[in-house]
Amino acid sequence: MSRPIVEDPVVERHIARSEVISKVAGGVVHNFNNILSVLLGRVELMLGQVDKGAIDTGQLRKGLLSIQKGALDAAELLKRLRDIARPPQDVECSVFDLNAAVIDAVEFIQPHLVTVAQELGISVRMTPRLSTVAVPVSGQSSALREVLVNLMLNAIEAMPEGGDVTIETAREGARIALRVTDTGVGMSEEVRARVFTPFFTTKSAGSSGLGLSSAKDLIAGHRGTISVASELGRGTTFTIVLPCAGRRQARADVAAEPRLRAGLRVLVVDDQRELRDILREFLGGLGCRPTTVGSGEAALEALEQGSFDVVLTDLLLPGASGWEIARAAKQRSPGCRVMLMSGRVIPDGLSVEGLVDASLMKPVDLGRLGAVLAEVLGESFHRP
Repeated sequence: MSRPIVEDPVVERHIARSEVISKVAGGVVHNFNNILSVLLGRVELMLGQVDKGAIDTGQLRKGLLSIQKGALDAAELLKRLRDIARPPQDVECSVFDLNAAVIDAVEFIQPHLVTVAQELGISVRMTPRLSTVAVPVSGQSSALREVLVNLMLNAIEAMPEGGDVTIETAREGARIALRVTDTGVGMSEEVRARVFTPFFTTKSAGSSGLGLSSAKDLIAGHRGTISVASELGRGTTFTIVLPCAGRRQARADVAAEPRLRAGLRVLVVDDQRELRDILREFLGGLGCRPTTVGSGEAALEALEQGSFDVVLTDLLLPGASGWEIARAAKQRSPGCRVMLMSGRVIPDGLSVEGLVDASLMKPVDLGRLGAVLAEVLGESFHRP
């Protein structure tokens, strides 16, 4: 059966990205189940201690810290998966540390290494050798992490008996080099010459052959190059060379101002009761006057009946979306600040219309929420 022809580079990148996600999905599920086991186990222990009247503040704190760490680990795991899945054109360019992107990619791949070890009975060692001097590059960190993860997955597949993968960064004058080296089976000259050709693959029928061609396009978009050196039986090295970005200008210190003014009227809209309760308690502790509702319809009714300084709303809601709530809030009171929350990436396009003043990714970090709230109001945040 002939392979379908895809000429749109955006579609090709989407297919390549989907392959990466499918390969690491098993490891992500494995790690998530481990995290959930810790969370549920700790909660059950604490409930048992409460029922017996045997819990003290030390045990309570220990249990809560364990739960907090598990939740943060789960959020970080989802963030890495979301960054890989996110289309690069939706991500702003910035100056970032290439070493940090390498560490993120290596941590992201760890669950997959566990799965490979369990299923195939082999050991793969992933070793970063990072430059000790700064390696700032300009572009999209999520796109480069995507390329890195794809190269590491290829390296693992090239070592059916197990082996070593080394990821190196080096400052070379005005350029930065990133090398991914494996101790695998290597490539023939014929394969090496075609490795970046779209749809060319030596893998099973389930592979599209778009991973490396997509990687080449993404690197070219960063004004860089990618090349390969390989020898049969001696392993393979992929080398990415990128221009070194200038150092970021330090942001001027902002003079401290008073904390959030008391009595701010905040409308909180979310269909998850537990989150509404947490946000109400947190905002109340800051001196705000929160009103909470659980649907888009209820939010629109609340906006008709009263005025608010801030609307904090989920994006996906029953009855009306966060965008509709934002539009209604701005129409009723142009000075009202609107903050969107979502577990998915919030597109920047509609915020240009003045509908949204800020956005927050779920799970919501309360400290971050307070800081963003102060930012959109032009005040400073001092968490009690």
